[in-house]
Amino acid sequence: MTTQQANTAHSLYALYDTLPNEVQQAFLEELLQKKQDQLEDLVFALACKQAKEESEFISDEEAKTFMQSLSQ
Repeated sequence: MTTQQANTAHSLYALYDTLPNEVQQAFLEELLQKKQDQLEDLVFALACKQAKEESEFISDEEAKTFMQSLSQ
């Protein structure tokens, strides 16, 4: 991500943060409805990144169980 992209993202969040709670809620609901797959992928990627940074890896058995749960 470039500096300009990071600044734009921060500015958009700052704008969101100034909105009334009801508008924030409505925005989040619509975002989840329209971008659920992307958000889930992003949450997973961020969790993996954090786990890697904290050296918290799952065992092979946990990975196998997780992968099986995805196919259900």
